[in-house]
Amino acid sequence: MAFRRRFGTFQRRSAAGQGGMRAQFSGNSQLVRHNVDVANQAAGLSTIGDQKARAYPLLCFNGSSGNSSSDPGTSSTAGYADGSRVNHVQIQLQIAQADTSKPNNCYVGFISTSFSDAMLDSTNMTNQFNDLIAVSNATTGVMTLLNGAKDMDINSYMGNAQQRHWIRGLAKNAYTLYSGRPAILDAVLPVPRKNRRGQFGSGWWLVIMNDSSDIQNVASGTGSDVHVSLKTFFKEIPQLATPVS
Repeated sequence: MAFRRRFGTFQRRSAAGQGGMRAQFSGNSQLVRHNVDVANQAAGLSTIGDQKARAYPLLCFNGSSGNSSSDPGTSSTAGYADGSRVNHVQIQLQIAQADTSKPNNCYVGFISTSFSDAMLDSTNMTNQFNDLIAVSNATTGVMTLLNGAKDMDINSYMGNAQQRHWIRGLAKNAYTLYSGRPAILDAVLPVPRKNRRGQFGSGWWLVIMNDSSDIQNVASGTGSDVHVSLKTFFKEIPQLATPVS
């Protein structure tokens, strides 16, 4: 089972949408090439239990590119620096069943925040984003890359107008996995306009929810798990320092 029809406008884009894949510079700026194994950056991230959801970072402001002085052109994190620009993110996503003898219902959406959206107190983070994301530092605007699995099901989401506004697409992008057939997305996605420039509070996350107890006819929260593989690639164009004369 594939995402291609639902994400048709993205599917037609190729990796060439990010420019030449071997490019090392944009003008006078050395590119930082990010190759990120998102779902394996910490133990347990690749598993989502029944009536749980996770927000996986596609692009997240954390004040640094995650590169090193010995290898400034590469990074393995989803973070980007202040003033840097990213236009596209190439993603390779697979959602597979932990138990192929039982069907699973999965839902996929997105969260996008900018400097104004991110300056929310903890109550608003709960009400609007279900604590799927968080601000790491309210002074610098650095966002938390991964905030763990949270309780969530499609009924509570549909009944919450705030979460439906801020967590986009979960109800539309619904997929039933069965007989070991995975959901697959391999595409280049355009970065939302408000996230293209690294700045205070900027973040873009892919949200995946597993709500399978009803279709498996079992008690709420006791359905089988799903496993997630998410690898991303993007090119960060750092901001040039302003010359001082």
